[in-house]
Amino acid sequence: MSMSFIPGYKHDIFVSYAHVDDLPLGAEIGWVTNLVGCLKTRLAQMLGRSDAYSLWMDNEELRKRKKTTPQIIDALRETATIIIVLSPGYLASEWCQREKDNFLEFVKQRGGSRVFIVEREKVENHPQEFSDLGVFRFWGVRQDGKTRILGSPTPAGDQAFYDRIDDLAAELKEELCSLKREATQSPLELPLKTEQPTVFLAQPTDDLELERNNVKRYLNQAGVNVLPTTWYPQEPGVFREAVLRDLDKCQIFVQLLSGVAGRKPPDLPQGYTQLQIELSQQVGIPVLQWRRPTLALADIEDQAHRTLLDATTVRAEKIEDFKREIVKRVFEKPAPLPEEHLNAFVFVDMETPDRPLAEAVCNVLDEYGVDYSLPTQNDDPAEYRHDLEHNLSLCDGLIVVYGASTKSWVRRQLLECRKIMAMRKTPLNAFALYEGPPEEKEPLDLKIHNMKILNCRKGVNETEFRSFINGLRKEAG
Repeated sequence: MSMSFIPGYKHDIFVSYAHVDDLPLGAEIGWVTNLVGCLKTRLAQMLGRSDAYSLWMDNEELRKRKKTTPQIIDALRETATIIIVLSPGYLASEWCQREKDNFLEFVKQRGGSRVFIVEREKVENHPQEFSDLGVFRFWGVRQDGKTRILGSPTPAGDQAFYDRIDDLAAELKEELCSLKREATQSPLELPLKTEQPTVFLAQPTDDLELERNNVKRYLNQAGVNVLPTTWYPQEPGVFREAVLRDLDKCQIFVQLLSGVAGRKPPDLPQGYTQLQIELSQQVGIPVLQWRRPTLALADIEDQAHRTLLDATTVRAEKIEDFKREIVKRVFEKPAPLPEEHLNAFVFVDMETPDRPLAEAVCNVLDEYGVDYSLPTQNDDPAEYRHDLEHNLSLCDGLIVVYGASTKSWVRRQLLECRKIMAMRKTPLNAFALYEGPPEEKEPLDLKIHNMKILNCRKGVNETEFRSFINGLRKEAG
């Protein structure tokens, strides 16, 4: 008989499930029994022995009774963690709801226990108690767009099922080991956790779930922590809070993209794929995205999604190359900032469509301690002209942004700036044209003395900025 792994508990894991989910369907044993059998084997392999831990799962005789028996109550009270097999059958079962409520009540009394949610099939509305919990999804999407239960009727040959078993077993092992350390050592004796880099690996569309698991395992083996550890609840407000909570712990945002835009519920019109990248930009961490090199962007009907796929942060390459790039980015040391910040003021001139590019430029300037100004957003031509002249009379440096703006606008603006700057008493310390995405651009057929070209068509490149910054530093010094 197995002994418990965690001191102070009779059992380590309790499995709560609906009887209907374990009825055999074209197989000798039911789906839940198959799940638990595979999980027990894999967890035993990870812990080193088949009798290393104790898992409790009720039997058919107990389930024939209408009330929650004292035996089940005792098992719940004396178990450290619980696996809930979530399904429509689970939600409809009064028996399962009593098990859930009893366990959660015991958790409140003692603290320190964890609930693992195994979603057997797609469940749109999770119970409120599960709203902050990650989910291990044991269902996938077929080529015709319909969902299927992984490992049904049997797991034989279903690699996706075994991949999920691996993920669940790894999380269980980590939790059991953590609870065991807490139970056997005083706070002063607990070993300090080694600081490891942490990556946010965004929740992908269903067709990329296997690729995400593949990337996650690769990063874990390379010594990189990956968040989220399991799937987020899909209620948009809860999803948003969970993403922000995890992003705050990460050094880089990684996202796998396909030609599928993903779900866009009425209360989240941009969809979950776009929301995650928006939140990463809000937090301000570096972004690294991937798509298959064979994906034809011209075939993507969703305009917003096509724009996302064509972003400068998206790498179109083999997934193996992308995985190596993630590790490289995570472990490379950031370029040191200048020893001392500059006392300089730069005017960043742009047309409205290029405001995101201009803000990216301002972020780089801010890292160097450079003050900056953007043009006023004013429809009054006289007010706009006054603001332009005022900025050009005061600034130490000028950057004109050429991204999505037209060739004619950029030409007119450069010539206008040149005209106004001719009235200055002292020349500018630094003057540059910032060429941002898209990469393809019409030549300006214009040359202005001392105007540098910052080639950042593939995205912000701080190396390109150095000559501009050095010009400011030289004069400031």
